[in-house]
Amino acid sequence: MTTATNSATNDVGALARDPSWFPHALDANRGIVTLARIDRDGLSSQPFLDQRMEKSVTGSMTAPFGALASAAAKERPPSFIFHTAFCCSTLLAKALDSNGSVLALKEPNILMDAANVLRMAENRNAAEKTVAQAVNLLARPHAPGEQNLIKPTNTANNIAPLIAASGAPVILLYGDLRGFLLSVLKKGEACKAFTRKQYTIFALDKEGVAAIPERQALGFTDLQIAALVWRHQMELFTRILSSGAPNIRSLYFRDLLNDPEGVLKAAALHLQLGLSDDVLAENVKSVFSRNSKFADQEYTPQERSRDETSLEEAHRAEIDLIEGWARQLKLAVDLGERLPNPLLG
Repeated sequence: MTTATNSATNDVGALARDPSWFPHALDANRGIVTLARIDRDGLSSQPFLDQRMEKSVTGSMTAPFGALASAAAKERPPSFIFHTAFCCSTLLAKALDSNGSVLALKEPNILMDAANVLRMAENRNAAEKTVAQAVNLLARPHAPGEQNLIKPTNTANNIAPLIAASGAPVILLYGDLRGFLLSVLKKGEACKAFTRKQYTIFALDKEGVAAIPERQALGFTDLQIAALVWRHQMELFTRILSSGAPNIRSLYFRDLLNDPEGVLKAAALHLQLGLSDDVLAENVKSVFSRNSKFADQEYTPQERSRDETSLEEAHRAEIDLIEGWARQLKLAVDLGERLPNPLLG
């Protein structure tokens, strides 16, 4: 990766007008944003727009965040997919990406930074402004008429109430507890550590798992922590959906897997993406037969089903145990079998 230093490129106005200077990371204490030079194809192809996108980045520089945000034109608000993790969110986002029409930005790191600003805020209004400015920078189109779709990391789900309240079209994608636990077991020790890290972050949200005393949390097993992380997110989504606002819809991930074309049509309509049925049908063929994280790897629905069956057989006893424990959980909100306001209602 190279670093750009020439004065023309360093002009804040020029940076604000060029969406190829992607807002990558925010240092809120210093008021500095790190920009990564990456073209539309690079943005579209990357499953994680964080440090893992480095191979697609051709340059980097820093700029004053406030000045850059002020210089940026007010863009059409993007659509959003928030998710509970391990529920095919990357698959859904990729299937809604279409060059010239929709650019799906998957897990941009700057929204994680903005979400943490909101978590730690002493000045709530200023923190909400930071989130809105980061979103507007991400909304810059790469072609006239192209719409941006944003899928944040689930660790940034605390910004979802703000986005939903703004009127932007939102889908809240979720999986069931059993599938969440099986994914944690499948991905091994690194994923167990990841869910523990998420637990400590969610505990800063002043709701959900924040009500559990720290000393008690230290005694939880890895799968109990995972169950609490899932529950925390599901209760947050339930609270968001309780408004009944028409711009917010829930989607159960197995509905996507069972009827990909039907769900994509409904999702594109709700998210106001303007994608034709022909484009969506072609995306089903090209996206649903491959690994959503590694596009060069084939991964058919049949292979996915076999993997799930194998995992289920290997871990049924421990999953049953944690599911029984989790049925007794209630952090603050009652959960139904499915979330309300379904996309396919």
